[in-house]
Amino acid sequence: MNKKGFTIIELLIAFVILFILMTGFLKGILLYMDYQISNGLKNKASEIALKMSSQIQTAKLDANATSCPSNSTNPFLCDAGYTYPYDWGSARCDGGNCTFEVQDSDGDGIADFYDPYNGLNGNFKTNPTNTAGWLRIKPCNCDDSRCGCCYTDSGTLINNAVCGEKYRGRFIYTGTTLAKLINPATNLEVGRVAGVIVWYFDTKGRYKYISIPVMRDTR
Repeated sequence: MNKKGFTIIELLIAFVILFILMTGFLKGILLYMDYQISNGLKNKASEIALKMSSQIQTAKLDANATSCPSNSTNPFLCDAGYTYPYDWGSARCDGGNCTFEVQDSDGDGIADFYDPYNGLNGNFKTNPTNTAGWLRIKPCNCDDSRCGCCYTDSGTLINNAVCGEKYRGRFIYTGTTLAKLINPATNLEVGRVAGVIVWYFDTKGRYKYISIPVMRDTR
């Protein structure tokens, strides 16, 4: 009886075919993992944005506060001693268009009111807490798992507030801007708007964000 084994050439061909199949399989796994992480980051960012928006909308507001302490009940709307950038201290909304949404000083296509960085946002992935001066509240005092919240102008750390948390190995950051709404007829304040910005850099280092304007009357 003749017994015929595999030749070296046949073994090499089989190995190459197996290698190609395994490479494609591993690539598929990596793409799926990347998709899962990206979706998870997006969902978590949405959750954070909604949670902070709800907090701003429902927390007690002292519109006549003479200071913005670290234990303020609603620090995101507190403006005592605050110098509003641009015309955000006398903003108006007419027919759905609001003056605080006009400025885009760094020309990146994102209105400053919803933009945490002064410059192209993708350039800040290695220095993510170097935020723009127009933020009212920014992430600060970051450690390996979380960031606190500080008033941008004074640097005061806000008690028990979180402006950054780690999710699947990547930070999701939070910051806010602030505008004061004025009634054009009376020139008196009728409310305040916090621009909630939640952002992160995805698995490919691309800047991603969610922004929500939260309007609150001062009554």
